[in-house]
Amino acid sequence: MAGQAQGLFKGNVILNAYAGYPNFLRLNMPTVESIPSYANPNYSGLAPSGLRLMYMVSDDVSLGVDLMYGAAKASYITNDSIFFNGNWQVQNTSYLIEKQRFRPQFRIDMHLGSRDPNLDQYIGLAFGGNFRTRAVWQNNILIDQNPNDANFVIPVSFRACYGFRYFIDYNFSVGAELGIGGPLMQLALSYRI
Repeated sequence: MAGQAQGLFKGNVILNAYAGYPNFLRLNMPTVESIPSYANPNYSGLAPSGLRLMYMVSDDVSLGVDLMYGAAKASYITNDSIFFNGNWQVQNTSYLIEKQRFRPQFRIDMHLGSRDPNLDQYIGLAFGGNFRTRAVWQNNILIDQNPNDANFVIPVSFRACYGFRYFIDYNFSVGAELGIGGPLMQLALSYRI
């Protein structure tokens, strides 16, 4: 006879801190922002990371709030030759592009059974807002604040995922999540309150 066990029960509250991979804001910058590769751009950023608070409304279902934030930055210098007053001159122009994305989401997870009582597996769905900012600086002067080139942002976000966490003691667990609508992969540290 095989039995089912579970790591979470009705009334449990779980706080998750996570970091995601990859950072699509950063990966898409060369194409979306038309950054010339010859300018040797420098990229930096914060992959989608956040906090998630979940409440077990039953032994199999949890409801919660997910606050996800990501950022990316690119800086580069272009050199252009201009003909001025009968002479050729080199003009350097510096650019800095900063992008941020914040997604607050409501979430529901369906928790799956396991033979190991320390393992919690789940399938989750989330929906919520999608807030983006973008700033383009040329020679330290702000020249553009449109959220993207098309000046249009879909104001909602969605996520579908599969994840698991393994409790290393009663309160703490480590886990991972695979999904679409946000980072493809998340690594998380959870605390049972």
